Amino acid sequence: MSVKDLGNNRWKITIHKGRKPDGKQDRYYETFYAPRKSLAQAREKELKQFFDKNKYGYGPRAKVSTIGELLFFWLEDLKDLGIAQERTIETYHGHIKKLIPVVGDIKLYGLTAFEIQEALKGQYPDISPRTRKNIYSTLRSALRSGFSWGLTPVDVSTGIKIPKVEIPEKLTLDFSQLQLLLEQTAYKHYLIVRMLTITGARLSEILGLRWTDVNFETGEISIIKTVDSRNRKVKDRTKTKASKRRIILDTETLDYLQAKRQSVKIVSLREDERLVFVADDGRPMRHRAVELTLHRMLKSAGLPQIGLHNLRHSVLTYMNDIGISLADIIALSGHANITSLLPYLHQTKTGLNLIDTIKEQTNR
Repeated sequence: MSVKDLGNNRWKITIHKGRKPDGKQDRYYETFYAPRKSLAQAREKELKQFFDKNKYGYGPRAKVSTIGELLFFWLEDLKDLGIAQERTIETYHGHIKKLIPVVGDIKLYGLTAFEIQEALKGQYPDISPRTRKNIYSTLRSALRSGFSWGLTPVDVSTGIKIPKVEIPEKLTLDFSQLQLLLEQTAYKHYLIVRMLTITGARLSEILGLRWTDVNFETGEISIIKTVDSRNRKVKDRTKTKASKRRIILDTETLDYLQAKRQSVKIVSLREDERLVFVADDGRPMRHRAVELTLHRMLKSAGLPQIGLHNLRHSVLTYMNDIGISLADIIALSGHANITSLLPYLHQTKTGLNLIDTIKEQTNR
């Protein structure tokens, strides 16, 4: 190892890696910019530790030498550990397919954040700003893992700037509009829309309800399983641990459920596997089928068109606006904490001016 002063705050670092198969010396050279030699020596030490750790080719380094290989190794690792859900894995895979042509061939050896940022500049002009931001975030996550595995000497993910995205305010319905929506009863999947509206639950949670999850004596439903409405699969888990919960229903919704249960045809499935809501072929329902019902109900009621998840935003926002405690809202929504709940609370309150506020305080 050596550090040579090149002048103008430039230092040439040489790392001796051993010998190549032909017997010649194998060296790594790097020009490092720093005002003091001690900083260059610290970089030299960092590089030495990196090469010592990886010179025998164990672990992921044996098969990973480019960003593209890292991205796929990282994705397979997530699958193997069961860290991410199936839908999330699909989303990451879509991001990786877009990243490969842009940064896939960049070598991890001597990788810098500047090199990646340059490659990404001007890319993805035809996709939404939010998707572009998510693609960058996926790349950063993979690079961060690569650093933790010793594939890069420094964490280059910290130097990659994420595109700024202005998140538009979600359109929500107020209570009178939600009531008007619930009056549109003459639709095939009305009960699903009704349950989404009165519970603020996720569609996957309502579609994942089994008859054993409905307690007609206590008037409660238990959120235990969910449905992937894209792939029409039942999942034995909720979105997060905090999502498991019980929700008390109103009597009218219970009456609808009771009537539905009495009309259900006898099926061969065990009782603990029978879903409350299924498609005509007996399989879990698709997202699109429920979404079409919602759009027709909104049109019939003369209400603005919103997405299914906007119903959840509407319910939680209204509860917050009328002063329901955040603890009670979290109990209903199944969020892990206040931080994860806040994006659902779209403030519509009106502030009281300073003079009248002081008067109120004085008169108490």
